[in-house]
Amino acid sequence: MNSTVNHSRKGIWASILIVLSLMGPGLITGNFGNDAGGITTYSVAGIDFGLGMLWMVAPVVFILLIYQEMSGRLGAVTGKGLSDLIRENFGVKNAVYIMTGKFLAGIANAASNISGIAAAMMLLGVSKYFAVPLLIIALWLLTIKANYRRFEKIFLVGILFFGCYIIAGFLAPVDWKLVGQAIITPSFQFDHKFTMLAVALIGTTLAPWMVFYHQSSVVEKGINIATYKYFRWETLFAGISVGLVIFFIIVTSSCLYKKVSVQTAQEVALALEPLGGKYTILLFALGLLVASTGASVILPLSTSFSVCEIFGWESGVNKRFIEAPHFYGLFTLQLIIGTIIVLIPGISLIKIMIISQTLNGLLLPPVLIIMLILINKKKLMAEYKNGLVMNTIGIASTIAITISVVIMVVVGLSGG
Repeated sequence: MNSTVNHSRKGIWASILIVLSLMGPGLITGNFGNDAGGITTYSVAGIDFGLGMLWMVAPVVFILLIYQEMSGRLGAVTGKGLSDLIRENFGVKNAVYIMTGKFLAGIANAASNISGIAAAMMLLGVSKYFAVPLLIIALWLLTIKANYRRFEKIFLVGILFFGCYIIAGFLAPVDWKLVGQAIITPSFQFDHKFTMLAVALIGTTLAPWMVFYHQSSVVEKGINIATYKYFRWETLFAGISVGLVIFFIIVTSSCLYKKVSVQTAQEVALALEPLGGKYTILLFALGLLVASTGASVILPLSTSFSVCEIFGWESGVNKRFIEAPHFYGLFTLQLIIGTIIVLIPGISLIKIMIISQTLNGLLLPPVLIIMLILINKKKLMAEYKNGLVMNTIGIASTIAITISVVIMVVVGLSGG
């Protein structure tokens, strides 16, 4: 009996160690999806509508989990990135169309997150003209020199700084009874701003770059179908951590409901200072800085992975610059263009973020539809293709997201 119990305990500990060793792709993708644009979206949602959007956090994170599971499974079974599979199954021409859109979105995403670095440094009293070029050069060197294991460890440590938003939430004067009621009481307002913010919340939590990067990083980490059952736990942990950050940003920002009007996360931090004390602004600035610096590397890498996979070029942070010149060249180009855009005197940082989120939203539906088609191909996935439950949830989610994007475009064109 004791022998059986001991064996069982050893089995549990062995499983836990395997899960810990597989940590990385989901946590990094999900958490750094909470980038500058995401933080701004969640902050404005809390300030403009209080706790009215808090109920959306759970279903949005659930959808994120579903698509991360599918992209991870695609990578583990096929050993290929999503761009590779698109080229092989839909042809080079269609793949190039998608990659053109993704590259344009990649430049906008790079500019959006570099603008987040600028906003965070200004909150800390440092000029963006000094801080941004210095930090971007440092990030470029880090990416060029680090191998995948070191690169992953650095960003896993960076995720801990997202805890700043949780601490800020407890420092702010939050009515937790109202928070509990808001979680279980869905509400919706049929006006332009609420609709646009609701769509933005979905689009910034699940962006197209995340699907591509997640699958590529699963392949690069060497996760296969034998270890994938353990890797699913990493996906779950990622979803929980992402949901907590979104939850606390909305809750903290809701303390300013009907008190101020803001457009950026920088303005949120400044407005929260009188309510939560001087440390609130520091915590928000640190959270924004870590989120933006991480996303400034990961999003351009996602674009580089995708484009290189399409054309069969060498790619991966495990390779040296001389071994993968196209991969690192595309990465460098995005950083340079993004930095130049952000450093234009008088440019609106919020407009950069809005353009980024809009391009992501337009690209998301076709990417999700393609993923659903691929993961249901028996020739490609064999017994690991989607079952009825996953297909029902995936198709329903894709339809909902597509409708949301259409609403966003219609509202935007109507001037709302």
